[in-house]
Amino acid sequence: MCLCHTDDLNGGTSSKQNSDREILPTNVAPVNYSVWLRPSLATFEFKGKVSIALKVAAESTQIVLNSKGLEINSAAVSFAGSKYTATIATNADTETATFTFNEMIQIGSAVLECEFSGIHKDQLSGFYRSSYNDELGKECYLLSTQCCATDCRQVFPCFDEPSLKATFDYTFVVDESLVVLTNMNEISCVKLDGVNGTKLKEVKFATTPLMSTYLVAFVIGDLECIEAVALPNIPADSRPITVRVFTTKGLVEQGRFALNVAVKTLVYFNEYFNIAYPLPKSDLVAIPNFGFGAMENWGLITYRTTALLCNEHTATSAAKKQIAYTVAHELAHQWFGNLVTMDWWNDLWLNEGFATFVGWLAIDYLFPEWDVWTGYLTGVLAGALNLDGLRSSHPIDVPVQSGSQALQVLDAISYLKGSSIIRMLKEFLGDDVFMNGVRSYLQEFKYRNTVTSDLWKHLSLASGKDIAALMHSWINEMGYPLVTVESECFNPEDNTMTVQLSQSHFLSELQPEEDKVTWWVPITVVTHATANGPPSSHVLSEKRGAITFPYEISGASFWKLNYGASGMYRVKYSDSHSAAIAQALQNKPTRFSVADRIMFISDSFSLVTAGLTDISSVLNLIKALEKDQDYHVLSQISTTLMSLKSATYLESEAVQQGLKALGRSVFSSKALESGFDYPESEDHFDRLKRGLVISAAASFGDDHVNKELRIRFDKFIAGDKGALHPELRSVAFNSVLSNAPQDEVAVLLDNLLDIYKDSSTQAKEKSDILGVIGAANSSLVVDRVLNKIMFDTSIVRTQDFSIPLNGVAGVGKSRLALLTWMMTNWKRICCLFEGSEMRLGSVFSACVGSCVGQSLISEVESWLRGDSLDPEANRAHQKVFVHFSRTIDQTLESMRTKTRWVSRAQKSLEEWAAAV
Repeated sequence: MCLCHTDDLNGGTSSKQNSDREILPTNVAPVNYSVWLRPSLATFEFKGKVSIALKVAAESTQIVLNSKGLEINSAAVSFAGSKYTATIATNADTETATFTFNEMIQIGSAVLECEFSGIHKDQLSGFYRSSYNDELGKECYLLSTQCCATDCRQVFPCFDEPSLKATFDYTFVVDESLVVLTNMNEISCVKLDGVNGTKLKEVKFATTPLMSTYLVAFVIGDLECIEAVALPNIPADSRPITVRVFTTKGLVEQGRFALNVAVKTLVYFNEYFNIAYPLPKSDLVAIPNFGFGAMENWGLITYRTTALLCNEHTATSAAKKQIAYTVAHELAHQWFGNLVTMDWWNDLWLNEGFATFVGWLAIDYLFPEWDVWTGYLTGVLAGALNLDGLRSSHPIDVPVQSGSQALQVLDAISYLKGSSIIRMLKEFLGDDVFMNGVRSYLQEFKYRNTVTSDLWKHLSLASGKDIAALMHSWINEMGYPLVTVESECFNPEDNTMTVQLSQSHFLSELQPEEDKVTWWVPITVVTHATANGPPSSHVLSEKRGAITFPYEISGASFWKLNYGASGMYRVKYSDSHSAAIAQALQNKPTRFSVADRIMFISDSFSLVTAGLTDISSVLNLIKALEKDQDYHVLSQISTTLMSLKSATYLESEAVQQGLKALGRSVFSSKALESGFDYPESEDHFDRLKRGLVISAAASFGDDHVNKELRIRFDKFIAGDKGALHPELRSVAFNSVLSNAPQDEVAVLLDNLLDIYKDSSTQAKEKSDILGVIGAANSSLVVDRVLNKIMFDTSIVRTQDFSIPLNGVAGVGKSRLALLTWMMTNWKRICCLFEGSEMRLGSVFSACVGSCVGQSLISEVESWLRGDSLDPEANRAHQKVFVHFSRTIDQTLESMRTKTRWVSRAQKSLEEWAAAV
């Protein structure tokens, strides 16, 4: 959501861009909202009143605010001791309500009062209903809000812009048995008698701090909780914080792990930011149907169940890591985003980039044994590099005209690139300088709104460097640099190496007119003498430049750029230097750091896809590293080989079998060595590695591994739960469905659906099952998945809709059927996402993104244009695409890039396969 291009070096916002934004009139601004709501879990209708204390800056007869999907029954304004009734006009297109009065509203103070009603829809936005089955299998509901980015206007009429901060007072009238949660703590509860003998209660809550409307949050339902208290000692004004995890009945103990992480994380952030958490409590709530992973509402953080709940004793390592990180990310927002908020959606990266980075910072502190910064490279950095290497990417800071555009850029740029450049800057400045700059920034702007230049100012003051100038291209330009080694020259007199470097925009088949940006690039160098650090540090700030570093020639000498992948760029060496590195890796891979081994593979494959080197380079690197035992390196090898396998699904059988054989040469022996049983006490990475090598060996066609997984699966289905350790279940489920005889697949699918429907199955395992059912080795079963199961809301919730589709897309022979299904059923699919059309982007990319070939690209483009539709039908068709147009562009570009590089590599792949 951070889209604002600027013409200066400060990352600020120009007045022209302000004038281009679709914002509310500035004659009035909110000071406080007093909200009264009467929701209903019986009728799914709610009634409400809101009284908004206003500061009037200019005389006017009108007040315009935001409203969407609400019936506003009455409105009046009070000022100067008098009250005036409004004429009400609403505009569905602009999502506004205009109140017109017969009297001029005077400068000073006023109070606007509205009565309204609305519907608790099931569209995952606004004040919506979420269904679930209780412990007896009965369908039940709870109510939850999702106001980010601009859906508070669906809850009550409001000034729904991030810079229009106010305080909020909430009062609810609900059934006596229900739990009511809001941003703040409850301050009173009075029992009431309802109609027909019903028992009600009126619950009031403490006033919130100044905050933006997108952080407004309520949850109402039949909930239970566990709690603990965080006791931060730093800073001096810190107070105890009550931390609670809420779930539907029967699941609350699965929140224990998240609760413990939350308590420790709040203490850590209190100290790191040196600002006390300002609320008395922090609630974490698992919502059964939730559109995002989680939402950082101040004091009331809502989560998808998979992002919060697990059985700590049986959950997979990956599940616990994801939960811990998600908890830390959302708690980071309590400072970065909630306390200090971006002025407009163009600076969303100030929220999301920082929350991503410091979320991992907290997890590294809490779980040092997880080595999260190495895992960061294959997750966060890889995601940023992949998306930002497209022409359809976008700068971190480009214009956002309206709030409705904000959700389109909740992508790897705001989160992952934002985080990656923060990491790069922190490495350059040093930990303490960076931390001090962040602390002073938060201290100056708490309860206020900021732009990027405000952060640069504080980091500049802390470091003595012009951070705005250094970071200008990283923020205001799309993409990142490719650093190319042009030449090297060793000086034996002083034992130094001088390397000539150039930088260019990393893009597939870069054209000269596209190479206009020059980045400030921090260059770190390691040699055979300093392979595991510390590196020598340099800067490349022009298109071409030279660096010199100490060096000695020996039989095993080498040098390497971008130590630890601290910089967000790729490196291209000469062919001879790349060959020397490959040889050194084969002889002794541990001479290079784990991070550097990862990036050798990552950079090499990306250079292949960009048309800058031959496919043999990455295949040779993988072969050189086939004996590597490090989990992260093996993970990168697996990811790369799976990408190759996926992209070449239309190539010859020889090529496909050759890639599988290479995969088996890396992983089969390791799977055999690791075995299929998990010791009670085992190192974190030994556990992860076992699951990885077995999964990879199975995917690359290891008969022994697949047979063993089938044996264990059959025992598991028969009731022997110990036959399949939780770490191996999704691997076994996928293997069995993918390799079973076609006449068995339907029964096996039913076995998995029975596990899915079992109330004792954990949320993450349910999600894993959805992810594998599309891998079925039967076109009839795939048809059943697509045409029956996908539209069965008791199995596939809206929040999970793309998960089975990604499973289908993972099987090359099913991709055409998936694409045809999407185009045939598009109207039906759209109905499921009415009101949250942005989420259709993940459906589109799942169904389309894995396809290769110009004929399929042309077919998709024709469908997008609506070539077969009449004009009226096509207008409706095109209207939907506006909500995820950027995703469409990125998906199509990825298809074209993949098609081109596979075509270029075809001859080399055939020659390589013939020699295997």
